[in-house]
Amino acid sequence: MKRAITLIRLAPLGPIGDAGTEPTPPIGLAYLAAMCKGEEVDVQGIDAAGRNLNKTFKVRKYNLRGVGLDIDEVIELINPKTEIIGISAMFSHEWLYTRDCINLIKEKFPKAKIIAGGEHVTALPEYCLRDCNSIDYIALGEGEETWSEILNSDYDNLDDIKGLAYLKKHGITDQYIQTEPRTRI
Repeated sequence: MKRAITLIRLAPLGPIGDAGTEPTPPIGLAYLAAMCKGEEVDVQGIDAAGRNLNKTFKVRKYNLRGVGLDIDEVIELINPKTEIIGISAMFSHEWLYTRDCINLIKEKFPKAKIIAGGEHVTALPEYCLRDCNSIDYIALGEGEETWSEILNSDYDNLDDIKGLAYLKKHGITDQYIQTEPRTRI
């Protein structure tokens, strides 16, 4: 039986009134999806902007405007059998919204492992893990080889996979762990 994973690029954001919030193809997620070929995995990709380029919405809490599907629409598209959800977190100005979305996704899919990747979480992995405890792991840097190993794991213990950061429970505190880095592709 194939295992299900979902890869998500949330709507790109910019300041309300900004005319320059241009969606770009989620090429990193496309690379990860390509890693699933030949594996016993049913991969689903959700590109919030690509699903509706003509729609905008406001995130008043952060004075931002998004292009594409909002988080409620994204959550409705996620396969209910998903075991791992990969979320792209590329830009720092989108972090607060991304964090809020990750928390909502984890609330709806509490058993799924959430793995964040992208420039923002790679630059600030410990901060992001402590700021958003719904993230189980962060894939650091180029994630293709890391995801390939994840797909061939049992999904429960990813601690020995290179290129990951996570928090390990130690009593009332969490210890930050970063596995051995990968070389650039």
